Amino acid sequence: MLFNLSSSEVALNLINALIGIGISQSTHRKDSLRFIFSSLLLELPDLTTAKSINLADSSSDDLLPVLKYIEENFATTSLNEVSEIFKYNTNYLGNKIKTNTGKTFNELIERRRLSAAQNLMLKTNLNLSQISETVGYQNSSSLFRLFKKYLQTTPSEYKRRVHPKVPDSILKQINS
Repeated sequence: MLFNLSSSEVALNLINALIGIGISQSTHRKDSLRFIFSSLLLELPDLTTAKSINLADSSSDDLLPVLKYIEENFATTSLNEVSEIFKYNTNYLGNKIKTNTGKTFNELIERRRLSAAQNLMLKTNLNLSQISETVGYQNSSSLFRLFKKYLQTTPSEYKRRVHPKVPDSILKQINS
């Protein structure tokens, strides 16, 4: 399989973290590697150059601008809003997205929010409330549920495993 990593900073950061931890002598190296690799596996399906959207089907050509809009506006958009902007019936657009991507509108939004949150956790010192707000949630409990659903961990545990040397004082700030 081939993956287009140029479009995903999170995937690139996870690969860099795998390499960095792989050559380190950390006592938590094995657990960290396993955790980062599982996070990377969640990112890769969206990056396959194989058929995730059937580009040979001419009816999916008009879906590409819709998907691009969703990608760029994931924090604030809804299916109703996208339907209005692109002049589709809401149910029709939802079904078209599911048929062509294999994911529902909400799954696309959740995965994009998770990806953005992971990226913010890797690159910034924002706390969980700030990250939640940035990715489109009104409170951090929604982001907490998202991490549990897709990564089977909490945001602070994710940060600890990705950055094993992060002091506990910073992790407490992340959760506040």
